[in-house]
Amino acid sequence: MSNVVCLCEDRKRFLFDFSYIHTLRSNKTLAFELSKNTSIKPKTNYATTAVDIDTNGEYLLSGDSVGAVAIHQINEININSNAVIEATCSEQKGHKYCVNSIKWFPKDTGIFVTGSSDKTVRVWDTNEMTAVETFKFAGHVYDAELTERSGKTSNLIAVAISDHQIKLCDMKSGSDTHTLRGHSAAVNDVIWSNRNSYAVISAGRDGKIVMWDIRRSKSALHYFDQFNGNSEKAHCGSVNSLSQTEGGLFLLSSGQDEQIRCWDMTNGENTFINFGSTGCIDKKTVGAAVSFNSCYPGLLYLPNGSEISVYDILTGQHITNLPGHFGRVNAVCYNRVYPQLYSCSSDCTILVWEPPAPSEQNGDDDAPTKTYTPFQDSWSDSDEDT
Repeated sequence: MSNVVCLCEDRKRFLFDFSYIHTLRSNKTLAFELSKNTSIKPKTNYATTAVDIDTNGEYLLSGDSVGAVAIHQINEININSNAVIEATCSEQKGHKYCVNSIKWFPKDTGIFVTGSSDKTVRVWDTNEMTAVETFKFAGHVYDAELTERSGKTSNLIAVAISDHQIKLCDMKSGSDTHTLRGHSAAVNDVIWSNRNSYAVISAGRDGKIVMWDIRRSKSALHYFDQFNGNSEKAHCGSVNSLSQTEGGLFLLSSGQDEQIRCWDMTNGENTFINFGSTGCIDKKTVGAAVSFNSCYPGLLYLPNGSEISVYDILTGQHITNLPGHFGRVNAVCYNRVYPQLYSCSSDCTILVWEPPAPSEQNGDDDAPTKTYTPFQDSWSDSDEDT
């Protein structure tokens, strides 16, 4: 495919915008604020507990405390007025109890996966908005993750369960294929490594973070030790968030001990970067996010009560807090196409955060300021040009 054709395709998918590339390379990326022209209207009036955005930045998934799931189309913004985005489709009885995890299938928005306190993981057909497969477990499901890497593990769902186990479920066969044992308390989080297709990382309320190789008979490959010694404890207390950078070089964790730890994934050791005290003492999991395709260095967005704390990953500097919610922030997710942050809260809202809009500086104080929108180009001809 020629470069010109690739460029045209990129513009069709809203991936190419010179004016915003300039913004990405400026310090304005560090200054997220509440969106002035976009708001999300949840489908129900209950606490929103989980959110996710597909890799193309087109659709937002959300789940709430009564088991409902909804999809919002977020890539169509009216450039002339404020946009209130309502649910494109929803299912009010998606689960019997709270949705703790909701994730898109990485390569296809026709499929998504949910995990719930009703002890099930469900695989959904987006077009029909119905669950086509249900996996049942003995404990509550706190997290369910799909790998973004193609290969033999692309059809496996890693499931974190309250009965101290991690289950691997095969969407093709409709059964669980592996059971990973090594935690002594409920497992809060589980993620697939961005560096190794066969590696799974889990975090539990026992303070442990464990890396597993699903090909080995003794699957536990490494226990992360906060002192880089022989201990199996990564945190003093429950580990309540787990996230990784885009290339998988660093793993970020936070715990009930009010500490954030950055782990070097080349050797599995604590980098001892000082993030200070977070003030977050949640035993339950919170959905943190890391900036992708954005400014260097990357940023960690960590729910902290009713605010979102923002940290520099490499230095540990606390950059700012993002206030806006009136209840506990349950999860945040980062839009990889147009750098936006979406947060959901127990106050029944979903908020949109984005960098300040760049404006034209032409020296005329009386001249109107053009409204910037993420999908509006800044270089093609206009009928109004003279």
